[in-house]
Amino acid sequence: MLGNPGSYAHKKRKKPVLKQKKTSEGNDAVKSNPSKRHRDRLNGELDRLTELLPFSEDIRSRLDKLSVLRLSVGYLRVKSYFKATMKNSNNSLMLPGANGNNMDTAGFSEGDLLLQALNGFAVVVTSEGSVFYVSSTIKDYLGFHQSDVVYQSVFDLIHTDDRAMFREQLHFALNPPAAGAGGDGLQSCGNVVMYSPEQLPPENSSFLERSFVCRFRCLLDNSSGFLALKFQGRLKYLHGQRISKDNGTCNKPQLALFACCRAGPASGHCGDQS
Repeated sequence: MLGNPGSYAHKKRKKPVLKQKKTSEGNDAVKSNPSKRHRDRLNGELDRLTELLPFSEDIRSRLDKLSVLRLSVGYLRVKSYFKATMKNSNNSLMLPGANGNNMDTAGFSEGDLLLQALNGFAVVVTSEGSVFYVSSTIKDYLGFHQSDVVYQSVFDLIHTDDRAMFREQLHFALNPPAAGAGGDGLQSCGNVVMYSPEQLPPENSSFLERSFVCRFRCLLDNSSGFLALKFQGRLKYLHGQRISKDNGTCNKPQLALFACCRAGPASGHCGDQS
């Protein structure tokens, strides 16, 4: 998940503007082309999928096809998590965007007030380093929009000198295995490292609490440097993801970092790093 150690995240490319083809006498031949009909159907489905994303029209209009698919998967995973955690609750849960409202305009004033009082942003990072969720207030601190970060590798945002430390914080014992390691109950599922339930501590264990400072890429200054962020949170089980094993059974929920991020003690911007 570390990717290229010398590369960092940047704002995502905008949706390309399609050139309009001039009409010609060969329109009938073009319409009968099976490949074109398939592309038209695919583009139509992607357009409908884009309209369902819980973002403002301004943001949706800038998304390319890969971003639409990435954000759709990320949103469905978050929805699955809330369904799993709230299945025994008597209160129904309506996610932002589930009723057609977008995330930027939904009337959750209480949640907005909590984020403002936080003076930072909330983030959930999976054990393999994927950004499962991040609050929209990340833009106020790092300059990245929510749609730029969701379901992307968190390591693309982190200073190269801090990536190993952050990876340790994602592990329940602060001792992550080497890439491709196995044995002792470890199961590799693509880039995801799975643990058998008996290996993982109880969710209320003090060993799962996390408090550390990490430098993140920041776009809000002219030097395009880094901002030191104070992470305060704990590892919690990420329910409702249902990652299947080779034998067809589903793995137990794995741990993820749930944290609040604020400007750290060394809140100044660090210099560039190539």
